[in-house]
Amino acid sequence: MEPKVRPHADGTLTISITLPAATAELSLLAQEERLMEAINAVGRAGARHLLGGFDAPGQPLLQAGRKWTSKGKVAKIYETPWGAVVLPRHLYQHSGGGATLCPLETRARIVGGTATPHLARSLGHKYANTNARAVVRDLEENHARKLAPSYVADIAQAIAAAAGQPIVEDHAHAPQSAPEQVASAVLGLDGTCALFCEEGFKQCMVGTIALYDGAGERLETIYLGQAPEMGQMQFLERLDREWERIGQSYPQARKVGFSDGARDYEPWLAARTTWQILDFYHASGYLAGAAPGLVRGKAGRAAWLEAACHALKHESGAARRLAGELAAQVEAGARTRRAAPALAAASGYFAHNMERMNYAVCGALHLPIGSGVTEAACKSLVKLRLCGSGMKWTRSGAQTVLTLRALLLSTSRWQYFDQHGLPSAELTSIRRHTRGSKERLATKALGTTPSRPSSCLVTHLSAKL
Repeated sequence: MEPKVRPHADGTLTISITLPAATAELSLLAQEERLMEAINAVGRAGARHLLGGFDAPGQPLLQAGRKWTSKGKVAKIYETPWGAVVLPRHLYQHSGGGATLCPLETRARIVGGTATPHLARSLGHKYANTNARAVVRDLEENHARKLAPSYVADIAQAIAAAAGQPIVEDHAHAPQSAPEQVASAVLGLDGTCALFCEEGFKQCMVGTIALYDGAGERLETIYLGQAPEMGQMQFLERLDREWERIGQSYPQARKVGFSDGARDYEPWLAARTTWQILDFYHASGYLAGAAPGLVRGKAGRAAWLEAACHALKHESGAARRLAGELAAQVEAGARTRRAAPALAAASGYFAHNMERMNYAVCGALHLPIGSGVTEAACKSLVKLRLCGSGMKWTRSGAQTVLTLRALLLSTSRWQYFDQHGLPSAELTSIRRHTRGSKERLATKALGTTPSRPSSCLVTHLSAKL
């Protein structure tokens, strides 16, 4: 079931395909699958036509101060959402020999040497949510498309490697909200554990930058994930660059830092924000733990906790008053011996963090009082993908997934790749353009040899296509 392709003088193309007559002898599912095959055939014909439009005309090119000349057209297999297509395209080489370059692959933003942008984006999206074998099953079941698990993983890794480079993050992570909309920018970071090969459980870092309007509604969020590293220096540098970019884009916005009370990153956040807020949920959790040490009876504890949380949220100075109440009870002694540790922990927590618990002022200024965005990112960015049953990771594999999931959760960054391509896809192609397995498969399919291309080869390619 091959489509008929009819080119027109104006450069347009008509692709048509004839479907067999509907029949009750075959199930609807079988006929739908035949229809899917026909749609894929049309897609391959259209993709081949579109790819050809990005090829160089064959004249010499000036690149990196050198003159490059075409060696003729060599066939290569490119992977598209509708299947593999064989395409002859110009390869260039300078007079000194060595590496060749392929203008088509740079102009068309080919990923990993063979994948079209739409296919690469789809594979990256799917791999961010599930493993390579599950991606392969999904493609075969739902799109009648067969790919190897290793190919899916390679394309996902190519996208993640490009997306994690500073040159891409500096340009691709530009926030989308208009400056006049943004009243507050909230910076948060946290860590959560995943299981790593031969290392056991290690901490992955998560960073979020959330933008809020004047009414306290969240406009957008930028996510960053980092596989375990000593000292988190690379993660903090990446997050710092993002935060500096936010400051340049929204100089009028309040700069807010959120934490859960852990002291590790308090100085880092304080140096970069003018407002520091403690997560209300963590503060109320400490109050719940302290209640048995203050009040006897379940009903009395529940009433005290409700009143304390309400006051903490709505009354200025409530945090200082509660800190005093907790300290006084610690000095007097907890109601029960079992309640003493939780009471002491709550007293120390409030004494250390009371300056960051002015929730009444936050409410009046429509600032968030919960770090739910960052806490949820620990689950959505890390746990849902890295902590499945039996999963163990290498650090590089985990970083690939975290980078892809950050792209998936953040505002789409594919506009940058569409305009500039992946950094690895610059006009510095390597020798595999003429010696790789895709070329060998293409020339074998066309009945040619992988020797230097000639006019006969070009004619034969045109006839076959």
